Amino acid sequence: MTDMTHPILEALEDAAKRPLILIPRQLSGEGERQTAPTTTPTPERRDFGTLRLRGHTWWIRYKIDGKTYEESSGSRDRRKAEKRLATREAELGRGIFVAPNLKNTTVEELADMLRDDYRINGRRSLRRVETSLDHLLDFFDGAARVTTVTSDRIAAYIRARQEAKAAAATIHNELAALKRMFTLGIRAGKVAQRPHIPALQVSNARQGFFEENDLRALLRELPAAVKPVVEFAYLTGWRIPSEVLRLTWAQVDFEAGIVRLEPRTTKNDEGRAFPFDALPALKRLLEKQRSRTRALERSTGRIIPRVFHRDGEPIRYFRRAWLSAIDRAAHQERGEVRQVVRPDLIGRIPHDLRRTAVRNLVRAGVPERVAMQLTGHKTRSVFDRYNIVNERDLRDGVVKLAGLHQRQANG
Repeated sequence: MTDMTHPILEALEDAAKRPLILIPRQLSGEGERQTAPTTTPTPERRDFGTLRLRGHTWWIRYKIDGKTYEESSGSRDRRKAEKRLATREAELGRGIFVAPNLKNTTVEELADMLRDDYRINGRRSLRRVETSLDHLLDFFDGAARVTTVTSDRIAAYIRARQEAKAAAATIHNELAALKRMFTLGIRAGKVAQRPHIPALQVSNARQGFFEENDLRALLRELPAAVKPVVEFAYLTGWRIPSEVLRLTWAQVDFEAGIVRLEPRTTKNDEGRAFPFDALPALKRLLEKQRSRTRALERSTGRIIPRVFHRDGEPIRYFRRAWLSAIDRAAHQERGEVRQVVRPDLIGRIPHDLRRTAVRNLVRAGVPERVAMQLTGHKTRSVFDRYNIVNERDLRDGVVKLAGLHQRQANG
């Protein structure tokens, strides 16, 4: 053997001189959980909510009124998650917080809820609501989220409708529809809160009334089929389109002397009864109308269910006949000159008959509560809106005051 050391022996000697480094073996079960790093970092706790990294995306978690909410920041940037959490805290402080699951509700969804509400409750004013919804959805965009319908945008909507020359009452109805939409959304858990919707001031005091002589002049000019409709409305104060024209013989009880409107067939959904046998003029009108209807049934061999009709067919529209009759009754031809002989008739509308009936009941000394039941007014505000007192009433009041002064002077 030579003096040279074998290369393998040299390598072994060098290895023996180096420090020993132990590499632990991967353990399973409990051992692995102790040595292996966790996949989800411990949430970073803050004054409001926590941040948590899931995979590569940061999430925020917070609790409000005992309910926990979690949202993804949609970003790997921790600062964006912090910003979103701060935004939620600020929304809560300002009272405008909306739960994440409610933010996707659209304006169109609330509109559909309003339509369903009207259909379920059998409201006949759905067509009018559809007109309101057309304007609302056009301005606020039906596909937009309800969170975009804010108080400042509602104010902008009102201003836009006013610039479009929409009547104050029309805008009032549209805002009422919007308010109802949010109410239904809150009730269904689709909306967290309702923005401030102002109550638009509507000046709608009415002053149109019929005096007896003017009414008789109008009746002489109306077609035969329309005359009993107008006279019935004048005596009862019932609404012509929805109550008088839809009246059927099944609702007229001649034995009891009462004409009835069933619940849910009126504007306020309440039933109504009018004892017509206590009002001779109304009793004669219904008896005459029944005789005419029976004669027509015998001659045609058909059943006519409506109390008021044109040759057995329902009356749906008589605006042209009304306007023509008003014009003829208000004017008189004297040679080639056409003079106004009844100026109070000019501009009168069918709804003035309802106002006149309320005024006549008050003049007759009928208590307001009873008058409201007879005419179907739900609140006494009608006595303010209809401006029941006219110049003649004021004059009669002053005459009574003059009488008091005279008696005191003679005292």
